[in-house]
Amino acid sequence: MNSIDRAGDRRARTHWAPCPDASRRALRAGRVFTIVITLALLGLAGRVAQLQIDPPKRIVDRIDSQRSRTIVQARRGNLLDRRGRILATTRVAQRLFVDPKIIEDPNTFSERVAYTVGYDPASIERKISQSKNKRYVVIDRRVSDDRAAKLDGFALRGLAKEPYVVRDYPQGTLAGQVIGFISVDGQGLEGMERVLNPHLAGQPGAVRYLRDAKRQPVWIDRADYKAPSDGQAVRLSLDATIQTIAETQLAAACRQFAAQSGQVIVMDPVTGQVLAMANYPTFDPNDFSRSHPDDWRNRCVTDVFEPGSTFKPFVWAAATHAGLVQPDEIIDTTTSGVYRTDKGRRLHDVHAHGRITWDDVLVKSSNIGMAIVAQRMTPSQMHAALRAFGFGAVTGSEIPGEAGGIITPLKKWNHYTLTSVPMGQEIAVTALQLVRAFCALANGGYLVRPTILAPDPSSPDHRDAALIYERVLNSATAAHTRRVLRRVVTQGTGIRANSKMYAIFGKTGTAQIADPVNGGYLEDAYVSSFIGGAPEDAPRIVVACMIHRPDVSIAHHGGTVAGPAVRNIVEQSLMYLGVTPTSTTQDRSYVQVSH
Repeated sequence: MNSIDRAGDRRARTHWAPCPDASRRALRAGRVFTIVITLALLGLAGRVAQLQIDPPKRIVDRIDSQRSRTIVQARRGNLLDRRGRILATTRVAQRLFVDPKIIEDPNTFSERVAYTVGYDPASIERKISQSKNKRYVVIDRRVSDDRAAKLDGFALRGLAKEPYVVRDYPQGTLAGQVIGFISVDGQGLEGMERVLNPHLAGQPGAVRYLRDAKRQPVWIDRADYKAPSDGQAVRLSLDATIQTIAETQLAAACRQFAAQSGQVIVMDPVTGQVLAMANYPTFDPNDFSRSHPDDWRNRCVTDVFEPGSTFKPFVWAAATHAGLVQPDEIIDTTTSGVYRTDKGRRLHDVHAHGRITWDDVLVKSSNIGMAIVAQRMTPSQMHAALRAFGFGAVTGSEIPGEAGGIITPLKKWNHYTLTSVPMGQEIAVTALQLVRAFCALANGGYLVRPTILAPDPSSPDHRDAALIYERVLNSATAAHTRRVLRRVVTQGTGIRANSKMYAIFGKTGTAQIADPVNGGYLEDAYVSSFIGGAPEDAPRIVVACMIHRPDVSIAHHGGTVAGPAVRNIVEQSLMYLGVTPTSTTQDRSYVQVSH
């Protein structure tokens, strides 16, 4: 390379060499840009965190508009009878509805639905015309299985069905007042459905959807789903078969004697378990809105009444237990059937019995004989005896709405009270209290606590697991009282309750109904009762039947009205329970009295 070329090359390199100041400026600019970008990214990250931790309300509203939360209902637990038969369950039903806006041929729509599925076309037309501006008109709130099958093969624009969860009572009216029912939102309203609601209801779940602009679900995050927890199944002490027997016999008696209402209780006298609790009239929990609210009430525990002569065995047993009278002691009940106390009160027997033994006082249901011996007791003694049998207080059962009954406060007792109570007057009881007290005569003298809940069948001693009791009589007095009550059935007022299959013991009662307005008693208004147990030597069940306001032109005495119903219930129930019938030899020579 010559000298000229080398000189030119030097000039060129000198011309293109970078300036130190420019390089430093570019470096500073790059650093500033990097810092700005970094700060922007940090700010963006901070904003994202702030939006997740504490977003503004307008953002929350926007986010929520893209999400929706759906409650997943828990399945309500079943109510079962003591043998596991379903009394109340939860199932999926179908609701039939119409969208009037999309019906293609309004003139024939109702007829096509009615004649295909089996509805009244006029009813469908009326429902649509009353809601013609609505898009959702319910035709049938619960489609029957037969109609649901017909709808499966029937397509008609504007008609559709949708599934929903319902509470179903497959036994219909059986034990309706005991079981109760639930509200539309699944909460127990009456009966055991209300009492056991915390156990039956379970815990609902929830699911949260992310939706697109068209409100279609597109995503469910695992953290947004909570599974429901179904309710527990609860087993009641009721036996569906014995309940059916009790309700059938009760209804037959109420209809035969044109009665206003009635109750029957069947109880195991050893455990206090209620095997049946029947009310008449009945109602169907599947459609409770069609019945009167009075029919929802379980009158076996809510209503009180004067028990009349069915109360005599308790005072009789208490006086015997206290040693105030001997079974073979002669009591002069007068030959006229009228007795005047030393305080001037006049008492009457329906029939004059004259001089009879203390045992016969109960067999013949003598008001005078009961009053004579009752006057040997002090008011405090008799009051204590009533309390010992559980009267005047709730029984402690799980059944809701239980009344405590009425006993005159001791400080207000007088001579009239002392002679009225032994006849079952001036005292009010519930049917459950009466049955509970009678169980003490059947089980050897123990007052048990009634229960409507069955014990855990997996427990080896489940029959006695829930047994809570206290002794009120010695076993000898209880056994002797049963023997006398057996004579009531074979020779006395309970002859129509006598059975050729089992040795029934019991007591009749024909109590006047108190007038709550004017005092005294209503004319021709009675509670006709019979309470008994069987078999006499080893009682398995106690049965009480109360018939309210039978037509007196037909009959009103407890032995006539209620006695046969109890006999039938005892025979059918013991046969069902596998109790071998016994050969009973009855003395049918008796004095017919009217209690």
